[in-house]
Amino acid sequence: MKSIKARILTAVIVCTLLASLICGGVSIVNSSRTVYEDSQREMQYVCENQGDLLNAQMSRVEQSVNTAYSVAMHQLADPDAFKTSKAYVDAYTEIMEEMLYEMGSNTEGALTSYIRYNPEFTEPDSGVFWSRSSDGEEFVPVVPTDFSMYSPDDLEHVGWYYIPVRNGKPTWMSPYLNSNINVYMVSYVIPMVIDGESFGIIGMDIAFDKFTDTVDNATVFKTGSAFLTDGQGNIAYHKSLESGTAIAGIAGAETMAGALTDPSMEKTPVNYTYEGELKEMCYVNLLNGMRFVLTTPEAEMRGAATHIASLIIMGMLVAMAISAVIGIIMGMTITRPITQINEIVSNTARFDFAKNANSDRLCKRRDESGSMANSLREMRGSLRSMVADIKRTYSDLDDTLMKLAETTEQVKGMSGENTETTQGLAAAMQETAAAMETVNNTVIRIRERAQVIRDNSREGEKASLESKLRADDLKNATGVAQSKTTQMYRNVQEKTGAAMEQAQAVQKINQLTQSILDISGQTNLLALNASIEAARAGEAGKGFAVVADEIGGLASQTSATVGNINGITTEVNQAVENMESCLQETLSFLEKTVLKDYSDFMGVAEKYTKDASDFEENMQIIGSEVETLLSAIVEIADSVNNITLTVGDAADNISSIAQKTQDVSQLVEGNAELMETNAENVVKLKNIVDMFHD
Repeated sequence: MKSIKARILTAVIVCTLLASLICGGVSIVNSSRTVYEDSQREMQYVCENQGDLLNAQMSRVEQSVNTAYSVAMHQLADPDAFKTSKAYVDAYTEIMEEMLYEMGSNTEGALTSYIRYNPEFTEPDSGVFWSRSSDGEEFVPVVPTDFSMYSPDDLEHVGWYYIPVRNGKPTWMSPYLNSNINVYMVSYVIPMVIDGESFGIIGMDIAFDKFTDTVDNATVFKTGSAFLTDGQGNIAYHKSLESGTAIAGIAGAETMAGALTDPSMEKTPVNYTYEGELKEMCYVNLLNGMRFVLTTPEAEMRGAATHIASLIIMGMLVAMAISAVIGIIMGMTITRPITQINEIVSNTARFDFAKNANSDRLCKRRDESGSMANSLREMRGSLRSMVADIKRTYSDLDDTLMKLAETTEQVKGMSGENTETTQGLAAAMQETAAAMETVNNTVIRIRERAQVIRDNSREGEKASLESKLRADDLKNATGVAQSKTTQMYRNVQEKTGAAMEQAQAVQKINQLTQSILDISGQTNLLALNASIEAARAGEAGKGFAVVADEIGGLASQTSATVGNINGITTEVNQAVENMESCLQETLSFLEKTVLKDYSDFMGVAEKYTKDASDFEENMQIIGSEVETLLSAIVEIADSVNNITLTVGDAADNISSIAQKTQDVSQLVEGNAELMETNAENVVKLKNIVDMFHD
């Protein structure tokens, strides 16, 4: 059987192991999930941040082109002249040249800045085209493309013009290689449409590397990288894949292709496999319809989680080692006092009550061992006292046996005398029992009459209580009605005052209408003066004369309207006076009639309540007195009945006493044998006492 020390050590190690495994497992799972989710959020943040940078670059391009478009549409004041007059077109072109130059020079990454006109009603090479080879050079004018050399369906050469025109809205063109300067470009073009008819386009070409540099600089974790796709899920820019490559055709990347064409998956991490490696990607949509995609190996995202799991496992092992050491120390600390207490218990089992050397130290401990030692000390003290008591009892019992023998002889003689006396008492008790039966019957009849009186008093008390409740209800209802009527009177009085004050606003209408009439008169006078001045001006004042006539007519209409307002105001004043008279009569009726009646009614209700309360109080007093009387009668009846029973029992008991006295005489004769047996027991008790050691 294992010792307590071994059990404690085993329990501590097992509990620590289980706690460490559970806590460590939960910590590893939660920390791995948390770190992985943090890595996903970091990837989302980088993706969104880089996407915002790209969108900011594109937004600046859009703002430049939108500004140029607004100026171009504002300057195109006569569309018909633009379609028919070459001079108008040339003048318009001259204005746009300087504006487009400034637009291109102030836009980062701009390689061209241009406006092209609809070749259907202008020269096929009409328009403005500024160009440069790199961002730091000056713009130079270039002869625009001759539309007559290409078909509108030749999108390879003139798609940059016809695609935005057909879209009918601002359009970002797909990246393309400008063979003239051997530079990849991306264009933003706005069609110029007036009343549904195209007048040309205005746009700008941006060096594509301005965007790809941002893509190349986007990194996450150790080897994470970024690339661009178009709206159909094809590669637009990638460090190692050719532009135009369909992602859906790449082995293992079908999941990525599906996510890129699903708008709901934007900014959501997606797992996929590329060249046998599990990766994770996240993308955002860009203003030009492309998508910025950020990818990284999933192992790098989970690297931090693996490191944390290793630290947790090391912590578990250290905790187990520390727990084993603590278990050993605790086992020794706990078992030492138990061993010492066990020694004391063994001595006690051998009836050895000699003081142990460790007893005092054990009793001073403040733990369970100390409590056990104190309890054991108390038990040993009790056993010592018990042994002393047994010794005293042995001595007393020996003396008692001698005295009991003498007393038995005396009891035997007195029993004969008691037999004759008890027989006489039995006859007297039987006569007393018969008399008490008669008294008991009389008390029962008195109690029945008292119960009838009590029931009648309770009915009266119940009726008085119902009368009081009805009186209280009447009083409360009257009080509530009086309160509501008083409140109604006050509300009507307040609302009447407020209505009278608001009615005074009607008087202000008269003042306003008078002011309007004065203004109307002045307007008429001004109109008349204006007509006179217009007549003096002759032909040049005809337009002004028409305006003066209109002002005069407006003044006349104003006077007529004011007249109608005055009529309505008179009717409103009359209605207000009638309302005031009606409200005054209502207030007088509430104050002098309704409130006075409720006050009188309250007085009656209060008197009714007081009478009901007095009646209830009297009935309660009567009921209380009857209850007291009934209780006294019940007590008397119970006492008489008890006396009757006692007397009967006494008679029976006295009769039996005589018989039992005779039996006692016989039992006393047998005490001699019992005393002999007790003498033998005293000897045995002495032998037991001799077993204990002090």
